[in-house]
Amino acid sequence: ESPSSASSMESAVVLIDPITDWKQVIDAAASLGLVVIAVQLPAEALPAKFQPFLPTTFALQEAGVDHVLSVEQRDVFSITQQLQILAIDFNLNLMGVIPLSEIAVEVSDCVASCLGLPHNILDRVTARRDKGMMKSAVESAGLRIAKYARVASMQDVNDAMSRLSLCYPIVLKTPAGMSTTDVFICSSNQEAISAITSIIGNTGPDGRRVEKALLEEYIGGVEFAINLMAFSSRDNNTPPRILVTDVWKYKKTKQARYGQAEICNPADYPALLTYATNVAEAVGVQVGAAHVELKAEEVQGGSFANPVMIEVGARLSGGRKSIMTQSAVQNWNPFEALIQSHSMQTCQTNPQNTNFLTPTKFVRHIFLPILKRGRVANIDLEVSSLATLHSSAMIVKVGDIVDVTTDIVSCAGFVWLVGDRDQVDKDTDAVMSSFVLSVIDA
Repeated sequence: ESPSSASSMESAVVLIDPITDWKQVIDAAASLGLVVIAVQLPAEALPAKFQPFLPTTFALQEAGVDHVLSVEQRDVFSITQQLQILAIDFNLNLMGVIPLSEIAVEVSDCVASCLGLPHNILDRVTARRDKGMMKSAVESAGLRIAKYARVASMQDVNDAMSRLSLCYPIVLKTPAGMSTTDVFICSSNQEAISAITSIIGNTGPDGRRVEKALLEEYIGGVEFAINLMAFSSRDNNTPPRILVTDVWKYKKTKQARYGQAEICNPADYPALLTYATNVAEAVGVQVGAAHVELKAEEVQGGSFANPVMIEVGARLSGGRKSIMTQSAVQNWNPFEALIQSHSMQTCQTNPQNTNFLTPTKFVRHIFLPILKRGRVANIDLEVSSLATLHSSAMIVKVGDIVDVTTDIVSCAGFVWLVGDRDQVDKDTDAVMSSFVLSVIDA
C-alpha cells in the first residue's frame, strides 16, 4: 500500500449487534471522527419480548451508521471476511470491535482477534458468557462463588442438591442467558420441575439449544451492579487498569423481583469494588466495559461485606445505567471511553488518580411491573410535572396481551430520575402513586 493511500484511510469502529445504548455509542463515534460499521446478528431466535429493543437497518443508518452488515448466522469467519472486504473497498482503518448486546460478547472478541485488534483473553471467552464456566474461572481465582451444578433432569437436581448440601430455595437458569431471562427462583420440587421444563431442550435467548440447566445456590442479601471500564496499553507487560465507573443498589419486590435501582457512592463499598474488579480480571476482561452483578450482606454500621457474584457481563450494562451515570458524574463520557478502550486509544476522561468515579447527582431507575396476566385496558402514568425526570419508557400499550412481570424486560415500563436526593424521593412517590396499569381477562 502506498503512503498516500495509507494517509487517506479513515478510522472506523465496528459495533456488533447494536442494542444497548446504541444511539449514544454512534454519537460518540461521530464526535471522535470515526466511521461506524454495524453488524446485525440474526434475531429470529430471540424471545418476542426482546424484539422491540432491536433497531432496524434504516434506524441505524438514520442515526449515523455508515455501513450496516446483516449476517444470517454468528459466523466469525464470514463476519471477519465481510469487514475486511469493506475496509478494502472504502479504504478504512478498523480500530476496534465493540459488543453492544450479550450475545455479541463472544463474537466480538473472536472477530477482533481475527482482525488483529484489541480483545479480551480468548481462552476465557466461554467464561464471559456461560455462567458455569464463569463460576469456575472466578473460583479458580480464589474468589467466593455460589455452589452450582449442571443438571438435565429433576433426578440431577435432587442429586446435586444432596451432593452440595443445598435446600430450597434454589436458582435454575439457562447457562448462557441474559437480562434475567430464563432465571427461576424455585422454592419447591414443583417449581423446579416447571423451571427444568422451561429450560431443557428449548432454545435459549442466544439462539442455541439448551441441553443442561445451571443449578445454583440461592444467595441472600442485597443485590448490586458494579460497572467497570478496562483500559489496556499496547505494552503486554502492563496489566489492564480497571476503573469502577458506577455502582447501583437494587430494591426488590416480592411480586416483580425488581422495584428500583439507585446509584451509590463507590467509596462507601470498598469490599464490593475489590471483589468486582477481581471477578472481571478472573474472566479475562482487558478492554471495554464490564458489569458485575453480585449480592452482599449488610453488616453492622450499614456497610456491606461477603460479596458473591451472580454473573459478569463483558459489555455495557442495560437499563440506561451508562446514560444515567453520564448525567450524574462530571466530565465523564462512557461511550467515548468505551470506543477508546476497545481501540487502545488514550481516554481523555479517564482519571488517573482514582480507581472509581464519584457521582455528584442522585439517580433512581424505577421499574413499573405488570401484576396480572391479560389484556391491557388502560395505562395511567404522570411524569410531565416531575422536577427530576430524565426519561421514561412505556413498553406495553393498550390492547397488548401481557404476562406477569418476571424479569427486567417483561416490565410494563421504566422511569429514570436524576437530581437532588430529596427531590428524587418525592418524585418517586409521585410516580408510584400515579402509575395504574389496568389489565382485564383476555
